[in-house]
Amino acid sequence: MSDQLEISSTQKLPFQFTGNGFEYFRIWIVNVLLTIITLGIYSAWAKVRTKRYFYRNTKVDGSPFEYHAKPIQILKGRLLIFGGYVIFAMTTQFQPVIGLIIAIIIGLATPWLVVRSHVFTARNSSWRNIRFDFNERSLKDAISTFLIIPILIPFTLGIIIPYLSYRGWRFSVTNSRVGRQSFSFQSVRVGAYYRAFFAMVFLLVVVVLAFFGLIAGSNLVFRVQDLDPRGGTSLFSLVPLLLIFFLYLIAVPGYRVMTRNISLNGTALGDHTFESTLKVWSVIWIYISNAVAIVFSIGLLTPWARVRVSRYLANHLVLNAADDLESFVQAEKRKASAFGEEATDFMDIDVGGI
Repeated sequence: MSDQLEISSTQKLPFQFTGNGFEYFRIWIVNVLLTIITLGIYSAWAKVRTKRYFYRNTKVDGSPFEYHAKPIQILKGRLLIFGGYVIFAMTTQFQPVIGLIIAIIIGLATPWLVVRSHVFTARNSSWRNIRFDFNERSLKDAISTFLIIPILIPFTLGIIIPYLSYRGWRFSVTNSRVGRQSFSFQSVRVGAYYRAFFAMVFLLVVVVLAFFGLIAGSNLVFRVQDLDPRGGTSLFSLVPLLLIFFLYLIAVPGYRVMTRNISLNGTALGDHTFESTLKVWSVIWIYISNAVAIVFSIGLLTPWARVRVSRYLANHLVLNAADDLESFVQAEKRKASAFGEEATDFMDIDVGGI
């Protein structure tokens, strides 16, 4: 009886994306032209315009998300990164040993950069005037997730990748919060990530075997007809291209879809849960058709492609809200007001990446 009452009190609030390709094209083309004219300086303003467009057009329960970062913060971070890259490139050319030391230092700094990136993005994002936040004291978790585990990838022949996916999602979810309410990662098992990984590996093996079967068959036909069998050899040379095509347009998107569903379906915000219903082959079709459209339009359909992906992702995500969602919103607003000085203690620059 209590289970029935709990189910009946849950509201299914679907996410929505209300943008369209034509609107975003006007923003995108101006961003591209001004970035070229200003030799990349305008890219910081372009990033903010783009993020604000996609945030404001992503809604749940009728309320849009907001992005609050200032372009100058992003520009400072990019100038810092660009300056560091120039120093690294020049040092590598004239002093390779020092360049190697700098590369190692940058690699060791990766976990810190990941944390700062999450902090910057979260604290500059809001919904219903409630700011998101990210745990600044998550560096230890970041070191094991983004430094130690990736080092093991070649030694495990990639078998550790699903565990890395699990740790990456867990890191992002459990260190995030809305107002003072933290997200949690419930009933998520690393085995689910391995099932997704091996499903894509199995599909890859099937595709490769089928392709080699095609090559063997073509060679047999050529021999039977007493023809030059070099046609089979030319097909064999296409194997690397086939693998790249499969990984980029099928395996990677398919794996990301499955792990996204696993992760979001195990994410909760207090009593509120999420439901992700992405379909693997629908997303793969979107990726393939988007790639074809972008190539044949010489890049002009890039805005349409990005909007198409955003709309699909939003349309397949639902917030299963407890019946006290409004109480939650009001409570978090009061808490945010009481702890306002903490919420506005942003790092002044976006050092987390381009």
